[in-house]
Amino acid sequence: MRLQEAKIIKNLQINSNTFLLEFPYKYNIFPSQFVMIDTYPYRLLLKPFSIAGHKDGVVQIIYRVISDGTKYLSTQKEKIRFLGPFGNIKKAKQVLKQIKNKKVYLIAGGSGVASLIFFYNYIKKQTKDLLLIYGEKEKSSVVNLKKFGIETSIYTTEDGSYGEKGTVVDVFLKYLKNNSIDCVICCGPKPMLKKLQELLSDKNVLSFALLEEYMCCGVGVCRSCVVKIKNKNDFTYQTVCKDGPIFNFNEIII
Repeated sequence: MRLQEAKIIKNLQINSNTFLLEFPYKYNIFPSQFVMIDTYPYRLLLKPFSIAGHKDGVVQIIYRVISDGTKYLSTQKEKIRFLGPFGNIKKAKQVLKQIKNKKVYLIAGGSGVASLIFFYNYIKKQTKDLLLIYGEKEKSSVVNLKKFGIETSIYTTEDGSYGEKGTVVDVFLKYLKNNSIDCVICCGPKPMLKKLQELLSDKNVLSFALLEEYMCCGVGVCRSCVVKIKNKNDFTYQTVCKDGPIFNFNEIII
């Protein structure tokens, strides 16, 4: 696979530390897929970025400036170089088929919201019973979901500066007690995922998680992004880049 080059359509700051990058890509992309972007000269390896949307031949990437590489990317206005998209399309299609016409809650923690924006806008064609619960630590990091086509959402901040006060798992628990749901799709930091997994362990709810890991190759060769997956009384390793990044939430060992 060769590096592709694309003209930057947009690379704008949308909150205190978050940017929206847009570039053209004419082929089909499915929710959960990602690209590896060259953030040279500050990063030796390509860096993975979740795809937040693909409409009218334009890819949207929502990313945070948290390193020299993403700081460098935020300054680019002309073009980017990238590989991909990557991700297990077959598994993504299976999930999309399973959740059709179901009552779905999407749970997003921090930058995990990018992947779930794409899921929301894709599956809203399949179900009208859809809610995205999105949590941040503080107001300055919140992404305005309405600008990305999200029609039903709940915001949470840990300090109470925007939306409901508490972690996204705390707020989800309140809604879970008062509502019946069929499916949960989540993405966020591992502590959030672990708490959510414990919460759903005794619930009869179809659940999936989108995992984010550091990776080198994007095709499952280097094994730098492996995760433990339950296998009867033992476990096996699977790669986030090739086998995922979406997994059955009950099968992941966090």
